[in-house]
Amino acid sequence: MNKILFYCLSFISAFFLAQCANPVSPDGGPKDVKQPTVLACQPPNKSINFVTKNIQIDFDEFIALKNPLTEIFISPPLKQRLDPKIRGKSILIKINDTLSPGTTYSITFGNAISDITENNIIRDFNYVFSTGNYIDSLTLRGNVVNAFDKTPQKDVFAELYINNNDTLPLDSLPLKVPPYYVTKTDENGNFVFKNLKKDHFLLFALSDQNGDLIFNQPSEKIAYSDTLVNPYYISTPTPDTLHKDSVTKTALQKTKPVKSGPALISDSLRAMDSVRMAALNFPAYPLNLFEEVDSIQRLINSRFVRDGLVMLNFRYPVHQLKIVPLNFDSTTPWKYDEFSAKKDTVMLWITRSKTDTLLARMTTDEKLIDTLRLNLVKKQISKKVDKNTPPPRLEFQNSAAAGLNQFRNKPGLTASYPIARWDFSRVLMIDDKDTIPADIKFTDSIKRHLVVDHKWQEEKTYTLLIPDSVFFSINGLSHDTIKQTFRTKAEKDFGNLVIILNMDHRPGQYIIQLLNEKETDIIDQCIVDKSGKIKMNYIAPGKFKLKAILDRNKNGKWDSGSYHARLQPEMVFYLPKEIEIRSNWDVEENWVLE
Repeated sequence: MNKILFYCLSFISAFFLAQCANPVSPDGGPKDVKQPTVLACQPPNKSINFVTKNIQIDFDEFIALKNPLTEIFISPPLKQRLDPKIRGKSILIKINDTLSPGTTYSITFGNAISDITENNIIRDFNYVFSTGNYIDSLTLRGNVVNAFDKTPQKDVFAELYINNNDTLPLDSLPLKVPPYYVTKTDENGNFVFKNLKKDHFLLFALSDQNGDLIFNQPSEKIAYSDTLVNPYYISTPTPDTLHKDSVTKTALQKTKPVKSGPALISDSLRAMDSVRMAALNFPAYPLNLFEEVDSIQRLINSRFVRDGLVMLNFRYPVHQLKIVPLNFDSTTPWKYDEFSAKKDTVMLWITRSKTDTLLARMTTDEKLIDTLRLNLVKKQISKKVDKNTPPPRLEFQNSAAAGLNQFRNKPGLTASYPIARWDFSRVLMIDDKDTIPADIKFTDSIKRHLVVDHKWQEEKTYTLLIPDSVFFSINGLSHDTIKQTFRTKAEKDFGNLVIILNMDHRPGQYIIQLLNEKETDIIDQCIVDKSGKIKMNYIAPGKFKLKAILDRNKNGKWDSGSYHARLQPEMVFYLPKEIEIRSNWDVEENWVLE
């Protein structure tokens, strides 16, 4: 028994010794998600009577600076850029310019400062100082959204200008000089200016492309306020505001200015006693970001798609397009033109055989816009010819292949080339066991799109039978026998939407759009100019958004703005909630445009 006990104890001891001989790696602990903390500033943050050229900001950990040229800026601006450097756990900033007397400056760091281990960014940190004996204390806030879809715009510069230029009018300053105050929008498009002086400001927003904070690039998106804006004072709640104000003012009268240290009180505070207001009443200025319309028509892209097809993409919808070939006789017809729905894309179907190059002059509205040079021959990748490759054929695409909503649309076919010859009498429709002539017709001038008319019944399958060689394309291609199947749906598969629209507060002509959840497709659309009911029937189940565009110029589309013409983009409104359409269900929504 003693031997058994001895062996057991020996085994247990050996087991624990083995565990000690194979140590396990220690757990790394939770991930550091804390942003760096400012420990001290020299001179102190919000110093007055500021005279030094060097600033030191100390943190509680080692830090990194990212993109200082685009993230760190000072308001009001200086001619010379700030020169920030890292030394250990500190940032050293050298001011290489002359500071204006009696001025409050604010250095904004944006997303430039982070720790070196986990890239935790310190946010909303400003270093403020004044060359006078007070710190300006006024605030102004707002929000920047995309003018077309109302999505928040982050990392956009919000800018304030004052009328302080002797040679330029106030409204021209954003085009010529940097702003007096500048800040950036956050992830939600919000911006806040702090430590402003009392003045009237021009409010501007800029998606800057070249880092100069000036609107001088055609592709830079902008927003602006139609009226001058005024900052306001946000008071800190105190148990006895009146008593504290009187004590503070008395203390101010007895206090002499000091060279540095925290500000005692600002002139803005004294000047703005009469405009203090409840926090909920502070104005937040909304700005709609847009890209100015360049009125010059341009050819953006031209490409050879396949044999007999050239695609041209223009900046704007094309009007009175003329293409005159320069390398062959154009007195005889040589092409068909097919325009996209927006008329900004043109497909040229070339009918002239043995044309391997197109050299042409293009005009729109009788103005020369470009000279077109295109190779019309497909590049040969390999010299070997595959004998098994079938010859090219005329093909058809079925618009209702995924299912036919016969209550809203007719089934259709799209040919791979425009049709030159056809025989509709040979096309048949198979309805159950019956075979009847199909009622088919072209819907476009170049004869590439066809629709089928029929008295469709619900939840039924139909077959369109096209024997071989019914259609011949402009380049002589034909097809084998084609069978196209259409499956109709039941009325109960769809839902209906009724919108009770009230535009009494905002009269005008509106484009009302029902959009899919991602706003990539317009499900239904109508134009209205008065309050009332709008019906959108036979909508497939799903989640949707309702959008209204104030069609100011009544051209049936949304138009951008122009700062040069002082024209805001057309206003856009969304129903505040998402709409869910269900099968066999009617949805009614009240919508007041405000």
